[in-house]
Amino acid sequence: MSNSPKYWVACSGGVDSVVLLHLMHESKKDVGILHCNFHLREQSSDADEMFVRELAIKLNVPIRVKEFDTKQYSKKKKINTQLAARELRYNWFDEVIAKEGGIVLLAHHYDDQVETFFLQLRRGGKVRSLAGMPVFRNGYLRPILKYSKAELVSLASKQGWKWHEDASNASNDYTRNWYRNEILPWLESTNFPMEDVVPLVQSFQQVLDFLKTFPIPNSILISDWLKLTIWEKEHILSEQNMGEYSTTEIDKLTITEKGKFFGNDVAKVWNEGSELVFVNQSEKEIQYGLEITAISVGELVMNESDLFLDASKIKGQFSLRKWETGDQFQPLGMKGVKSVGKFLRDRKVAAHLKENVQVLVNEQEEIVGVFGFGVNDQMKVDSTTSNVICVRLLKI
Repeated sequence: MSNSPKYWVACSGGVDSVVLLHLMHESKKDVGILHCNFHLREQSSDADEMFVRELAIKLNVPIRVKEFDTKQYSKKKKINTQLAARELRYNWFDEVIAKEGGIVLLAHHYDDQVETFFLQLRRGGKVRSLAGMPVFRNGYLRPILKYSKAELVSLASKQGWKWHEDASNASNDYTRNWYRNEILPWLESTNFPMEDVVPLVQSFQQVLDFLKTFPIPNSILISDWLKLTIWEKEHILSEQNMGEYSTTEIDKLTITEKGKFFGNDVAKVWNEGSELVFVNQSEKEIQYGLEITAISVGELVMNESDLFLDASKIKGQFSLRKWETGDQFQPLGMKGVKSVGKFLRDRKVAAHLKENVQVLVNEQEEIVGVFGFGVNDQMKVDSTTSNVICVRLLKI
């Protein structure tokens, strides 16, 4: 939109975002405000919204406000309210960027970076998480990341900039608050070199930037995987949407039998014997349709991808589905029946490909053919065939 600002300050009303807003405004930047009302603190949430709206009027800058039923969302997603608020906030910010353009400015500061490092360290932090919050990424900018909370409060006080204090920050109900209010002050009291934390975070960021220069494989020889550093393994898992799994779990997968996998609804990694294969589940969900053509024997030109059936041996309608455990048919040229699973195994079909093989079935749910591998021998084209049905699998 042409009348949208170049920069959006995510302003809660707290001192951090208020200082950032004033700094941008005084620098004559084209700036607007994004405010989230999560309705988690009853009247206080509405008071914060009113304060930010009045600040927008005072500074004469555009404002967008979004209200959320955060508690309902957290119940639906089965996550705590803090994580729910974070998801809701960033989902909305992404929508604003997509619809109105601009860059969203976040008021994270030095103390936030230190807290994040220790939180991730406690969780067994990986390189990506220990690298902390980047100054810029995908439409988000953190301009005051190098300044401490004390410096921001001091500046706001000197300039007479008013802000709203979030009373929930004093509560230790959330892990981050507990670190902020208890652990970090204790570390400082023991002369822990807090000033070394951010340089350490920056070192992890450099490692992460270096790792990003390497191409992410969709498959890798198990022998090569075992030679990688733990950081390289973590980076591959993260980029393959499998960051929730530890490198130890994947290492164990390498010594299991062929065809085993680890995975979730988004991605899987398969042991294919000599290599690991990563499969993006969303990319695999292809919709298929059928193209059915009647042809004479004289026109017949066979290929391996289509199914060619004797028209006289076919009754009723066809349907298409993935093969299932228990499916059986008589493979072309064989006298007896064989399970589809064993048939594919004998054909050495990779496990990650096997699960998506499509079969053609008749009204009696009998396997008429397996796409890419042939028809049921009982319905094959032979010397007595006069008319042929060609069934082609189409991606929709």
